[in-house]
Amino acid sequence: MIPKQTFDVGALLFRVRTGNPAIILEVKETHKGAYGDVSQKRLRYRLFEEGRTFWKQDVEVKAEYRIPPNT
Repeated sequence: MIPKQTFDVGALLFRVRTGNPAIILEVKETHKGAYGDVSQKRLRYRLFEEGRTFWKQDVEVKAEYRIPPNT
């Protein structure tokens, strides 16, 4: 089984489409099982981007954001 990629609080990410930086403020585990592996739980990330905060599911964060290439 391949371990699920997760991001830690304080991680700097960049939006794929616009290149805008975002930072993870909080991570919460949901009550639902992860896709393909019910033994792991899905995660929700609270992001700060362009002066506002919002929550996104783990699959959204993985699709819409990338870590900086130099890390």
